[in-house]
Amino acid sequence: MKRTAILLSVFSLIIISCKEIKKENPTEAETTVKMVEHDSHTRATQEPDDTWENDMVLNNGIKWQANKETTDGVRAMLSLINGTKASTIDDYKELGDKLNDVKNTVVEECTMKGPSHDNLHIWLYPLIKKIELLQNAETTKEGAETLASIIDNLNAYNTYFK
Repeated sequence: MKRTAILLSVFSLIIISCKEIKKENPTEAETTVKMVEHDSHTRATQEPDDTWENDMVLNNGIKWQANKETTDGVRAMLSLINGTKASTIDDYKELGDKLNDVKNTVVEECTMKGPSHDNLHIWLYPLIKKIELLQNAETTKEGAETLASIIDNLNAYNTYFK
């Protein structure tokens, strides 16, 4: 009985742990259903959504304390972008892959808790979607627009976190 209780406790901790990479992408079945439901919509409906800033709040007017790994990850992503001159669709996709690797490290090393963590996820979720859009860009115009939105998202980090 004790063993079962301990195993359930450990399993519960693993599930709610911030260090676990959460499923951010819908399953293929969910995607298919959504695509069928919205078949008449164009790719424009999948453009990055920056309304997340409406949901962000400061800590009584003060920036939230972020963990070092997250701040380092944001700097690394900006550095990758600044060091890349994307001019072809393959350039944008490759940059998207590199940004995704850094984003995965940020998620894996997350140690934040409480309201600062909640606000981080408000900021992070749209970034994850934008990186995915960049990885799947079909034109250089789409890649450039998505990259500009990613840069805006990354720059906004310093508005809300220190």
